[in-house]
Amino acid sequence: MSILCVGQAVYDLTFPVNEPLVENQKYRIPDRHECMGAPAANAAYLCGSWGAEAALIARVGEDLFGQEIVRTLAVGGVDAASIYCDPKQATSISCIVVNQQNGHRTILNSPMREQRFPIVWPDKEPQVLLVDGHELSAALEAIKKYPTALSIMDAGTYKPELAKLVQTVDYLVCSEDFAYQATGIPIQLDGPDQIKEVFKQLRTLNGNQLVITIGDQGCLWQEQEIIHHVPAFKVAPVDTTGAGDIFHGAFAFCLEQKKSLRETIIFSSAASALSVQKIGGQTSIPTLEEVRSFISKEK
Repeated sequence: MSILCVGQAVYDLTFPVNEPLVENQKYRIPDRHECMGAPAANAAYLCGSWGAEAALIARVGEDLFGQEIVRTLAVGGVDAASIYCDPKQATSISCIVVNQQNGHRTILNSPMREQRFPIVWPDKEPQVLLVDGHELSAALEAIKKYPTALSIMDAGTYKPELAKLVQTVDYLVCSEDFAYQATGIPIQLDGPDQIKEVFKQLRTLNGNQLVITIGDQGCLWQEQEIIHHVPAFKVAPVDTTGAGDIFHGAFAFCLEQKKSLRETIIFSSAASALSVQKIGGQTSIPTLEEVRSFISKEK
């Protein structure tokens, strides 16, 4: 086992629109898109489709959406034996409205209620473990069970109840929103003292490796006392849905491939940039060759 992902699996319904939505109106959307989504699920799919031995621990319902998620994972080369089919709950779903004028998205998510569930552990120990903050008890159990695996947290939203998980992981790869929610300090690239304070405060939550994704401005990461900035690749976004999931999946893949942290961030940023040029979750994941070619052209 190379990479084990633990967290959420969702079925996404995406609706592209070309105008601002107004209350109490009807909109006919002929070009809808359906696919599996959610951070851990998309990350596992990326790793599997890129040839890594990947597995996912998550929950779905015993419904058509759940069946389609399991089928999709199998197509992507992901071991779905650890997916728990909950007989009492419906699969998590999301309605995603994409503004085609700028690629921004609004997500309405109806999740399964969080609860403990019986875990079927993979036959092999993973080298890399990715958690997304969902299915908290399963994530903590996995980190305890596989202490030698490199652990990554896709930290999108700061929640006090995630403190133990945040503290435990080897790589806290968090969003700009997470950093602001945890510290109360906005990130401004022309404010180095503010950025230093953000990292200082985040280090009280996690004393290991910190990476902050800042959208179309790129990524920040700290090595010893030096804070580095890797600019984002410049692309015209069509749909930003799943861009963070793809970044984190690529991050896990690169760690499994033993790339340096700088190489990992550049590679993950390229995969994420390519993904926003297409509509729809895991269906927008680029191939390994597309990412390599893109980086080569941008140098």
